[in-house]
Amino acid sequence: MTTSTELPVNRRERKKLETRAALEQAALRLFAEKGYEQTTVEEIAEAADVAVRTFFRYFSSKQHVLFGDVAHDRVTRLRSELAARPLDEPILESVHAVMEATDIADPEEQRQIMMRLRLLEHQPSLVTTYLQLSYELRQLVAEFVAERTGLSLERDPYPLIVATAFSACWDIALSVWSATNGERSLREVRREVFAVLTAGIEPR
Repeated sequence: MTTSTELPVNRRERKKLETRAALEQAALRLFAEKGYEQTTVEEIAEAADVAVRTFFRYFSSKQHVLFGDVAHDRVTRLRSELAARPLDEPILESVHAVMEATDIADPEEQRQIMMRLRLLEHQPSLVTTYLQLSYELRQLVAEFVAERTGLSLERDPYPLIVATAFSACWDIALSVWSATNGERSLREVRREVFAVLTAGIEPR
């Protein structure tokens, strides 16, 4: 049973999520319309109909609003999905299953991802942040593979081989998907790339 004290908390949390989403959407729209460098925090706050100080409650910078929560959410989701895989499951099956579970399927989320990719094309200075996200995801997969196989992350190349295939798979799939302006299914492209990249990786 939901208590009376829980209801205001739920409403507050929902309001926070709505405000964060409004700021993110406003920022992406302005970045696309005006350019990343030309857009100010003040303009983002105004477009989302909040005060500038409210912006800084949720995001530390323009760069954070572009990738910060995306990075955090992807890393958190990936860690959770990897940990939930059966201990006796073959490594490549585990990684493939996790990629299936973490696919970007929501149309609105795909639209925002496409906007971010377009910004990367026109704002090379943002690529460093994207590469940092890719590195975090790759390391997480490498640590998972090392733990499940008992192999050394420092001395055995296998964990990094699998993790690099995982990371490259997403990079290539996003690149092809973006190049076709979303005409090809992101999931199908990702499956195709993963099959090719892992075809020569021996199971451990």
